[in-house]
Amino acid sequence: MKKEQEQQIVDYYSTTDKYIRSKLHSNAHQSVFTKESDKYQWLVLEQKSHSEVEVTQTDNHGTITARDNYELTRNIPKCVSVERLCEGANFQIPFNADEINLIYQFGEQGKAETCANLSAILPQIKDSKTKQIVSATLDKLNALSETSCKELTDTTKRRKIAERDHSIRARLAKAKEQSKQPTVADGKRHRTHSKGKGDMEL
Repeated sequence: MKKEQEQQIVDYYSTTDKYIRSKLHSNAHQSVFTKESDKYQWLVLEQKSHSEVEVTQTDNHGTITARDNYELTRNIPKCVSVERLCEGANFQIPFNADEINLIYQFGEQGKAETCANLSAILPQIKDSKTKQIVSATLDKLNALSETSCKELTDTTKRRKIAERDHSIRARLAKAKEQSKQPTVADGKRHRTHSKGKGDMEL
């Protein structure tokens, strides 16, 4: 994993207290980041394969509260799965892509505000499949602790904004590159000016 990709992922999870790389706990297979304020809060990036990284996050008791998986693309790490610890239980709740997109669109600073936003749109939805997705997202968010819900929302927003900004930059770069390419008309004008009297334009 490239250092740029590693830092990109760490930035998604960094809140007020930034994660700092731990030389003591990191090795060739995993990068461990800790917080100065709490020695139990870890962010671990474990390389599962050449293109796959699992990210686990622990709370101030050392309990794993988040488990996400990323695919290392050539440009920006792509999140392929998201799990959060159910409050008062010992299992992780998976969130699919549709549910994550809802959290990005309607997520607020607190759990109550996010759930209120989703509850408000439910009566307006006519499509049964969409209504089911919103209901499932609500149920899952309600099963999380306040802290876990806020971290999920914050991480999701940071990641989605980074992906959006990267996409915009990529499109602008592509458009700029295309503007430099000579068009068919430019080529014809060039050939017209350079040909002699005996030449024939095809």
